[in-house]
Amino acid sequence: MKKTVILLAIILPLITYAQTSHPISIKGDIDGIKEGTLHLIVQQSNNKTDTLASAPFKKSRFEIKAQLTEPLVTYLMIEGYQGGFMLLAEPGVKYKAHLANNSSAYIKGGALNDAYTAHMKKSDSLRNIVHTLQQRYDTARKEGKFRSASQVNDSLSHERTMWQKMTSDFLGSHDDLITAYTLYSNIMMREMNLNETKRIYESMGEGAKATHCGRLIKERIEQLEETANNAPAPDFTADDLNGNKVTMSKIEGKIKIIDFWASWCGPCRLNNPALKKLYEDFHDKGLEIIGVSLDNNADKWKNAVKKDGLTWINLSTLKGWNCEIARKYNVSAIPALFVLNEENRIIASGLRGEALRTFIEERLK
Repeated sequence: MKKTVILLAIILPLITYAQTSHPISIKGDIDGIKEGTLHLIVQQSNNKTDTLASAPFKKSRFEIKAQLTEPLVTYLMIEGYQGGFMLLAEPGVKYKAHLANNSSAYIKGGALNDAYTAHMKKSDSLRNIVHTLQQRYDTARKEGKFRSASQVNDSLSHERTMWQKMTSDFLGSHDDLITAYTLYSNIMMREMNLNETKRIYESMGEGAKATHCGRLIKERIEQLEETANNAPAPDFTADDLNGNKVTMSKIEGKIKIIDFWASWCGPCRLNNPALKKLYEDFHDKGLEIIGVSLDNNADKWKNAVKKDGLTWINLSTLKGWNCEIARKYNVSAIPALFVLNEENRIIASGLRGEALRTFIEERLK
């Protein structure tokens, strides 16, 4: 088996447990890997993971055991390999698994596992139908066959409606970890803003809110509130290019832009010329830019600053995605920009290009 990303989503039921520890075990085999170490990882919070258990395996066979007090989002990860098999693990359940980088992979066990697997099989089938119809529609439109395209579009709309209804009905019948995990995954994948995340959380039942993933959604709301418009910007101190300590709140400026970027980030580097022009035009009027690099290599960071001609304040903890500053600002993708006023309150975020320029221009006329 190649060293590649291996992902398998297995959703399991939520059962009410007393706050006592219950054992779980996962026993099975790994396709293509004879020996190594398997880890069971849990996401403790939006910014932190921990290892629940580790176990060596030989001859492709493994058994890993742990203790849980509640259902948790966990990942079976093979040491030295990227990715992992995601499992929402329940206390008191014994699992059987075949870990593989193909469709033969499975994890069996848990009261709702069969129901969810059947649901996902139907969902995948409908997704494939929708994808095929979309391709047929696009082809017909491209070839100018508008009558055929219209007929295909009717079928496409019908299948999409069926797919959405099936998913809605299934999630509607589960005020538990299934719904909480599904909604949490969508929130994180789409990087939803504060209002969107609040709306989804408020739509959840009390059972889903009480789960591990429900608490992760609530935690995300609290993090987003810390960087919402007009919220005080989290202060931080980091080293500049010369190793000097610089504190954000002590930097003077009528308007400050905190720019999270990295030397290895293509979109960030492409955004730098526009920021340079903005800085040249408005620095004398009170604009300051603070670049916070998510690099972990000092030479690459410094070379990128020099090559791109970034003459503003450049800081980095050189910890990559483990940068505490990025965590304070709930940064999950870069480039990420935050605009601060003179009182160090966040007055905008996520602006780029002309939208950013217009915003700055209106405040520094």
